[in-house]
This record gives sequence, structure tokens and C-alpha cells, in this order.
Amino acid sequence: MEHDEALFDSLATLRDAHDKASRLMAEIAVLGARALKGRGNAPSLAQLQNYMRALAQAQRQAAHCEELLLGGTPRTMAEAVARDRPFMH
Repeated sequence: MEHDEALFDSLATLRDAHDKASRLMAEIAVLGARALKGRGNAPSLAQLQNYMRALAQAQRQAAHCEELLLGGTPRTMAEAVARDRPFMH
């Protein structure tokens, strides 16, 4: 049961991370569309970097969910680097 709880908690965290990245992308897309119509400035570098960080967090969380679904325990940092996969602490 503990494994199931960890999986469900991890999936909820993944959903939150995905939602955050989606909101940031939606804001960037709106700004981009307005800028193309001459109604505002293009998205800033900071906005894109925030999106990239949120997306990276979602990817790390997805990898953590994958590990739990495969029945394993989350890898150590060294194993994650060796396999070129994200590490979830």
C-alpha cells in the first residue's frame, strides 16, 4: 500500500508540474500572438526560462512516476546521470 500511495502522490505532483508548465506556455503564446498583431511586446527571456524550468520539473516528475510504475525505487543521482535520465530527489 505504501508503494501505491507514493505512486498516487507522485502522479498528483506530476499533474501540478504539468499544469504549471501549461499555464506558462499559454501566457507565452498569448503574448506572442499579441506581438504578431502589433498589440504588445514579445514574451521575455525570463518568461521562456520560467517555462523551461517548469517543463524540466515536470519531466523529472514523470521519470519518477515511471520508476514507481516499473516497481523500482527511485534511482540515485549517480545512476540517473549514468543512464542520462532525470533524477528525482
